Amino acid sequence: MLTLRNTRVISFSLDYLDVFWEIEPTNEDIQEYEFYVERSESEGGPWDKIAGPMIDTYSLRDTSVLLMSNNRLYFYRIRVRNARSGDEVYSKPFDREGSPDLYGEEIMRMWRVLLEQWVGVKCWLFPRKTFGQRCSSCYDDVLQRVLNDECPVCWRTSFIGGYLQPIEFLAQIDEPEKTEHVTVEDHRQVEVVALRAMAHPEVKPLDLIIDHKNRRMRVVSVNSTRRLGVPIHQEIRLVRIEVGSIEDAIPLKVDNATITLVPSNTFTNIQSDATSQEEALSNALSLYRF
Repeated sequence: MLTLRNTRVISFSLDYLDVFWEIEPTNEDIQEYEFYVERSESEGGPWDKIAGPMIDTYSLRDTSVLLMSNNRLYFYRIRVRNARSGDEVYSKPFDREGSPDLYGEEIMRMWRVLLEQWVGVKCWLFPRKTFGQRCSSCYDDVLQRVLNDECPVCWRTSFIGGYLQPIEFLAQIDEPEKTEHVTVEDHRQVEVVALRAMAHPEVKPLDLIIDHKNRRMRVVSVNSTRRLGVPIHQEIRLVRIEVGSIEDAIPLKVDNATITLVPSNTFTNIQSDATSQEEALSNALSLYRF
């Protein structure tokens, strides 16, 4: 089977994105393999086929993209199919941000250890749709806006389904300050939340995030730390959605009996009389898989 490498997206135009890929050197007959290009707004899919089958072709110009929004994300993956046997392989999802170098990968590995072993809690990202089929139940084509903020068809996004498939990830959450905003006309409880996560999955403003306490939050802004232009980790600012809003009805399917919401490793105090130095050292080394 062919092995894909060096997948990338490059463009200096608002009219298209150029997608490139390569294969590892092989002795197999290239003419027996078909290439398909798939695209999604989310790293977790769903994926739409935009080109293929292609034979002995390693690039594509995607002219069906809408690039006038700074916050719209496009992800690609390449599907390789052996026409004779029917076997298939997929590339990892990729976008125009590119892949980190070895220094970037090491920084990301250290972030992953920190989140998995110390400070990370389970969260779910619901990427908000930015294009697709408009909601026939609440969207007005003349006014160009949603007429029903409680629409269970589009979740007030104007697009049917509202959000793409949820993506599970780990994040560090700073507990928000609890405030009450009281005016003559209104009384609201406002919570602004700060969240830190790895570079993937990529988050954009207006996405929905649900944390381990079932708090539903709207992304307000995203700031990423980068090396050579490639994101390493994300600093995300969110506003908690008021309890009772339509977003509370968005289903999240998890197994409550088996899911682990917080880091599994527990570390003991080396100065404790109940713990030997050997046991404490073993606990600390387990952080690095020893």
